[in-house]
Amino acid sequence: MAAADSEFLKSFYQALSDRPLDPVDDQRVYVPLYEDRNSAPTDPVDELQATIEWSAVDSAQLFSGFRGTGKSTELRRLKRGLEKKGGCLVVLCDMKDYLNMTTAVDVSDFLLAAAGAFGEAMARDATPGGDKVLHEGYWTRCWAFLTRTRVDLSEVGLGVKGVGSGVEAGAQIKLNLKNDPTFRQVLQDRLKGHLGALVKDVHEFFGECIVALRRKHKNEELRVVLLLDSVEQIRGTSINATEVAAALETLFEGHADKLRIPSLHVVYTVPPWLKIKAPGVAGLYSNAQTIPCVKVRHQNGQQCNAGLKSLEQIVEKRGDWKRLLGDQEALDELLLASGGYLRDLFRLLQTVLRLSRHDGLPAQPRILELALAEVRNSYLPIANDDARWLQRIHTTKGAELDGQGRLHDLARFFDTHLVLTYRNGAEWVAVHPLVAEHVEKQVATLVAREGGDVAS
Repeated sequence: MAAADSEFLKSFYQALSDRPLDPVDDQRVYVPLYEDRNSAPTDPVDELQATIEWSAVDSAQLFSGFRGTGKSTELRRLKRGLEKKGGCLVVLCDMKDYLNMTTAVDVSDFLLAAAGAFGEAMARDATPGGDKVLHEGYWTRCWAFLTRTRVDLSEVGLGVKGVGSGVEAGAQIKLNLKNDPTFRQVLQDRLKGHLGALVKDVHEFFGECIVALRRKHKNEELRVVLLLDSVEQIRGTSINATEVAAALETLFEGHADKLRIPSLHVVYTVPPWLKIKAPGVAGLYSNAQTIPCVKVRHQNGQQCNAGLKSLEQIVEKRGDWKRLLGDQEALDELLLASGGYLRDLFRLLQTVLRLSRHDGLPAQPRILELALAEVRNSYLPIANDDARWLQRIHTTKGAELDGQGRLHDLARFFDTHLVLTYRNGAEWVAVHPLVAEHVEKQVATLVAREGGDVAS
């Protein structure tokens, strides 16, 4: 392969890296997906922003979407939009830095992490004045709270005698909260009898910060907004997945009142399966929005040209797809196979790029077939019972559910992206196109072998 082609493949591959974009700083590659009402009938970010701007005192909203659909990018667009409008101070925190993503989270450690993240953002952000606004972050204050309420953590190495100062103790709390499951479990157990006091202390901390920020900005009407990203990425392992999911459900459904923080506008990212496991949870909050996949087909199966065009623009801004694929038909094959799920679209393109490095350009049909097979294989195998269920979903375009006992399994379909969400005003679902044909064949084989029917 010519050196120029090799460099082209490498550059295109790197442009497809999976990272959040800033709509302003990354204008070269950012595509405003929600401007075209033919492909996106509503703009979830605009609705989040309206709720913040129109709520008189405070608000708490849920924002969900699959990993890889651009949710973190859209949170940055929300931040930019609020700041451009004026009268808002927006803090965006990545909760991966404060919580363990594979263990059950409790309302106590979640509130500690949220307050700690907010305090650290205030300390390092020059816009709100940094340490001139905060005399101490929440981690130090947390140690004072634990001492005052006589919460004993000496068995996990955190005791009054073993720690030199509140600052050191606070640093240990932050570190252990994320990295030490034993510490976190002991902390949760010890705080159960002090939950009301902890909630009061966290809320007071936020309140004092808001008062200080309004004083500094000389604006008593200043809206302080906290965006908590990556919460939806909390998921268990094969051993504790059910426990972790149940804990998230309890957090957002059972403790919604504690997550509404006086005088603060907060947006919590949550997994898309939450509303399935906890029907009605959206009604506990000011608003709930979902980032759907880009619609590549209508609910009746016909191609959605507006959605395909949007995806083409996304690809075009990252590399010369015509040089890579040759013609529109090849591109459309990949766009349709992705189901409008951006992460899989990028995976498909990156796979084509890797497989093409020793061949000429454009990529040959066999390369596309190999790329489709490679990404499809990441979803396989599918259990027979799951295949029957997925086939029903594929046929009805609805989240078919036989009894509450199977909610966890349906949530798993969403979490693993076997089922994707779309919107035409009303929300609907579809089996991922990469596996839909495989599911159909698998079920047909089962029916022929067992002499039953698809629904059995």
